[in-house]
Amino acid sequence: MINTPQPGLARWHARALLGCALLLLVALAPVGLGAEGSSSLYPASTTSAFRANLEWRTAIYGSRDSPAFNIFRRTLVKVYAEQGEQILLGSSGVGVAGAPNRGDIRVFNPGAVSGPIGNELIPALAGAPALLQPGAFANGFSCVAQRATPGNASRGRIGSRAAELAGPNSENNLLPAGYRPCSYTAPETGIYNVVFTGPSGDGADDETRITGRIQPTAADFGPLQRTSVTAWDVSVRRDPNILAVERGRAFIYYFAGNTGGGGRSVTTAGVAVTDYGFAYRVEYSGDPFGFIVYANQLGYRDSDGSPLYHAIMADPSASAEDQNRLNEIQGGVEILPPEYPIFFDQPYGPALDALGIPRTASLPAIASLVFAGSESGNVSRVGAGGSFSFQTSQPGVYTVLLSRDGSDFRPNNPRNRLLRGVAAAPGPVTVSWDGRANNGELFPVGEYQARSTVQGGEVHFPFLDVENNLPGGPRVQLLNPPDSNGDGVGDCPPWAGGCFGAFYDDGGYVTANGTLIGTAVGGPLCPGGVGNPPSLLASDPLIGYDTRTDQRSFGFPFDANPDLICSPVGGYGDKKALDLWTFYPSNTLLTPLRIVEPTAVTLRAFTATAGDDGVRLRWETGSELATAGFHLLRAVGDSRADALRVTPTLIQARGSVSSGAAYSWLDSTARPGERYSYWLQELETSGASNEYGPARVVPAPSATPSRVWLPLVSNSR
Repeated sequence: MINTPQPGLARWHARALLGCALLLLVALAPVGLGAEGSSSLYPASTTSAFRANLEWRTAIYGSRDSPAFNIFRRTLVKVYAEQGEQILLGSSGVGVAGAPNRGDIRVFNPGAVSGPIGNELIPALAGAPALLQPGAFANGFSCVAQRATPGNASRGRIGSRAAELAGPNSENNLLPAGYRPCSYTAPETGIYNVVFTGPSGDGADDETRITGRIQPTAADFGPLQRTSVTAWDVSVRRDPNILAVERGRAFIYYFAGNTGGGGRSVTTAGVAVTDYGFAYRVEYSGDPFGFIVYANQLGYRDSDGSPLYHAIMADPSASAEDQNRLNEIQGGVEILPPEYPIFFDQPYGPALDALGIPRTASLPAIASLVFAGSESGNVSRVGAGGSFSFQTSQPGVYTVLLSRDGSDFRPNNPRNRLLRGVAAAPGPVTVSWDGRANNGELFPVGEYQARSTVQGGEVHFPFLDVENNLPGGPRVQLLNPPDSNGDGVGDCPPWAGGCFGAFYDDGGYVTANGTLIGTAVGGPLCPGGVGNPPSLLASDPLIGYDTRTDQRSFGFPFDANPDLICSPVGGYGDKKALDLWTFYPSNTLLTPLRIVEPTAVTLRAFTATAGDDGVRLRWETGSELATAGFHLLRAVGDSRADALRVTPTLIQARGSVSSGAAYSWLDSTARPGERYSYWLQELETSGASNEYGPARVVPAPSATPSRVWLPLVSNSR
């Protein structure tokens, strides 16, 4: 991706610092002095040489064909505060000397901001200012408005790295390097939304022109920030007269950042929490320019709506700009939006309560796995398939895996079969199976085992257009594994690396609509190994890999972002959306099933109708397997032992395995007044035969048809 300033929808060099979808927190700090904001992302102890500015601009990122993911290039910070607590605010975008100087910090009360994540409706601050809080409005607060009141002109301005690290002063206690914050007393308990705008204001899309250094220059705090903010703070204090700030109050759902140039390595980290209380800390060191990081449950979506678990590639026929923003994507797949909150510090318990997230991880469980075949119980005919059913304790991705040999349960084995879907809620789940393996072949006659599990606490960290990732991360750690053994000790999942385990698949694949993505299934995404791909294109499908290793290292030690996808000078992640995920598996259940020889015919109907010219026999098949043809047998009365063949020659079969046929034959020798029973005999090409019936009728002009649906008797001879 090339850094070319443009009006309107400017280039989005989105190289997702994946990670941490979790923003950047290199250490989980205890309650104490300091601040929550950019100093949490880039503390004094950081080893990174560069930082990413927080962005607020009008550009939109995402696929034009995917309304599910359409996200503004802006970072909306959220903070939990209790009634009467102080929300302390600072920004290097406020009080900038020179033009433009339209930066502000706006706070919106709980409930004032609405709309989906990434497309939030940000209202104007409305209503008369509150007399007791300079800068306050009926639905929130403005730092600029507070600065305009007597004695407050210096508030909210962070003008140096020292002030960023020291944090906000209190009203009565000063830090030698601290800054004087804008201050808003929370009128109610809840989650507040905070908007930081750069010197260009909130209606611009100007590309930032900062150095991106951890130790910024004076220019990095001035007008060149444009639509970004170098240093920013949103902290909470219980008492306005003390310096200590509360930790774990501030979070985001996604971070839009910009380093101001390519080849600038940034180290990031943070904590994402899933809906069922699983907390993951992720650290990532990569080479971003403009980027977005976030966390969600499923990552990306296949063309049929199922979870993808693969990378996404931009359409090579699209413009360079559209490729960089992934506006046009191959194969009908989709990027999914952010879902999980990303905390800058160890999450504060009441903040999780306010979000409806449990404070401890909830162990997933599965029960009552059974298979229902086309025959009785767990027995099914070849090609008939059946259905699996089970109970799950929580929603999430489930898998049912049929093993061909009973011991190899690799989901990518072509001879096995992986069934995967999403349980939307706890409770019963039913999964249909068509009787086929992953490679499309029918499971043959035999005894088999199927196992099922639910992926609890699943989290994905999308990489959007991240060209290079030489350290090989991100490094993922489950912070609060549940107690699966009942011994009071958290148990890490059974992955390579335990609580540091995760999965990725950066190789080629075929989408649900049949589109090949990449060079070949399991092969590189770009031909000839372009981009310096990882040494292993995918992690082990059963146990993942240890994210503390460099197994997934890819790209180059320089800014490798040319105009078009799969360029020889581009990094492996260029103009692609890569993925990394992990989860906590439920217990695993096994169930047996048996596949038997199919009957040659699936019979839909068999009728006998009396008329003036005799008895008309009709039958319809749904499928025919190795069927040569049919004969009809007739008996006077009800006894099969008395039945004789009445068809002089074989009625030739016309159906197939995928579609049956309709047949008709007239028995003109039937006599009125007699009671007849008819049997349909199907002859196979092997010489075997099967019978269906009987259909009974008394020939008379007024007779009504006797109908048999599906075989009542099936005798192989």
